[in-house]
Amino acid sequence: MEDKNKLIKFLLFIFIQIITSTVVIILFQQTFLLKPIIIIGHLFVICCINLLIIVLGLLIYSRKLISYQKTTKYILSSLYGIFIILLYYTYLFAFLGQSHNSRIFTYQIVLGYLKHFNILINTFSVNPLLVYSLLFIIPLMLFISAILMTKFINQGIHILKGFILKHNFNNLPKNIRINIILFLLLLGFFSGVVLIKHNSILSRLFRMQEPFVSFLFKNNAPFNGQILSNKNEGIGIRNAYPKNMEFQKKNIIVIVVDALRSDHLSLYGYKKKTSPFLDSLYSSGDLKKIELSFSVAAESFAGINSILRSKIWANMGYNNFSLQQLLKDQGYDINFILSGDHTNFYGLKSFYGNNSDFNYYIDGAITKKYLNPNDDRIIFEGLEDIGNYNNNPSFFYFHLMSAHQVGLKLDKYKKFLPANAGEFNIENYINRYDNGIIQTDDYLNQIFKTLFAKGYLQNSIVVLTADHGEALGERAEFAHGKNVYTDQILIPILIYDSDTVQYKNTKYATSLDIAPTIVDRLGLPIPESWSGNSLFSENPSEFTFHQIREDYAVIHTKENLRFKYVYNSKKHEEELYDLNTDLYETKNIIDSVDIQYLNSLRNQLSQFSLNPFK
Repeated sequence: MEDKNKLIKFLLFIFIQIITSTVVIILFQQTFLLKPIIIIGHLFVICCINLLIIVLGLLIYSRKLISYQKTTKYILSSLYGIFIILLYYTYLFAFLGQSHNSRIFTYQIVLGYLKHFNILINTFSVNPLLVYSLLFIIPLMLFISAILMTKFINQGIHILKGFILKHNFNNLPKNIRINIILFLLLLGFFSGVVLIKHNSILSRLFRMQEPFVSFLFKNNAPFNGQILSNKNEGIGIRNAYPKNMEFQKKNIIVIVVDALRSDHLSLYGYKKKTSPFLDSLYSSGDLKKIELSFSVAAESFAGINSILRSKIWANMGYNNFSLQQLLKDQGYDINFILSGDHTNFYGLKSFYGNNSDFNYYIDGAITKKYLNPNDDRIIFEGLEDIGNYNNNPSFFYFHLMSAHQVGLKLDKYKKFLPANAGEFNIENYINRYDNGIIQTDDYLNQIFKTLFAKGYLQNSIVVLTADHGEALGERAEFAHGKNVYTDQILIPILIYDSDTVQYKNTKYATSLDIAPTIVDRLGLPIPESWSGNSLFSENPSEFTFHQIREDYAVIHTKENLRFKYVYNSKKHEEELYDLNTDLYETKNIIDSVDIQYLNSLRNQLSQFSLNPFK
């Protein structure tokens, strides 16, 4: 009876842990409307880890270690303590990541930002006591609680060990019996490790966004569960592209401002004077402006790669032929000068290229001069290392974070008030966002001056754009990565080029059109694998495609008509908007449209590998 009570206490410890995990994962799934399969996947992982710890405990209490059990009994409770702490951090950064970034923060991202812990506290105006409690005090208390359970854990493992010895190998000699047990336990332990580490299992868990695996393991599936129809594109496309061609070897400069909406630039008619430098550049005649342009996605990973690879998310893969690869093969120096931690952000740097592909690379993870990884002054740290133009063509990719919510904003650019970090009301958020754009505009001015002084700007094509837009309180949403409505995918596309060059399409474009336009401007053939159109073509693409998670959009542009069809694959909900009269999608007209036209838009979902109406 006494042994039974001891075992019940141990099993109750495990039961409470699993029940707590069940409640949290259901809350997580319901809060962010994720697929229910995530619940099963998470509980599978939790149960596997518990079994592995129990197996390890049985190994620890084997005959060779039994004499040291005064010490070894704390090993097992410490393992449980570490596991509970990791589980706590998993839940914390899963909720924070989904809330602010629409995907779980990985431990690489967290560790990268912890290097700048105090800077981030000041940036977001968060109570330091709250942060220290969440990150250190609560985990410490959880670990201590596991140590206090040492007695029950120790007794439970001993009872399980006795149960195995009593019921399974009664008639065997003692030495053989124990050796068989050890063999089976080792086999089970290493089988469990292989199961967790196996790529196919990991890939499935990544696709369903299971929190524990997504937080702790290196993500080999950075597409965040998106449906991919062309993920196996081979490197043969790059090898087949012509080399050593004669063309205009101009410097190519791509500047991406994270989360920059075109409608908050005074250049596009915004009521506040947020972009005086760009305004003056446009007045000079050297800056071309696309009147309306969208990103193909509402988040950075797909947004940036759509610019460099001319692919929608559904057609993206690991080996897509990129703009920088094309230019490198034509003899260009390749330079990536980036604010923000691209090294640890879901493997983003690996999609830019290998270290050997870069002539120069810097981002917020490796800056030596600035404490905050999202400080745009990192750009000028990088430019200091770039030598003067030596007649060899160069490709530059700059990434600025000042407009982004986490971008460091200096007080001298705080023109619009109130603008307090961490306050999520519309007036405050918009003021802070607009101040970030003022800062961006000044940094752009400095970038242009530096490139001119070094000799790169005089023989160049500069494209200024964004990876996605930003929700500024529309539909009670802030930030991005939430949906495919205008506020989260609206971006500028600006081209700095000689005023004698005429771009035929300045009415409508997407981020897919940037790379083809650059290559066409140089006089090189546009790769057939790219999906965008050159802006030297008079007509824009008739259909453009946009997505984020389960939200998909098709924009149909023909002559003077422009309609946007929105489909949610989880809820099976449809919307239709006339963007000419309702750019910010306030009136759903799907019930009043001709059914044949609606079906023609539905058929376009096949571009996302979706066929819900067939």
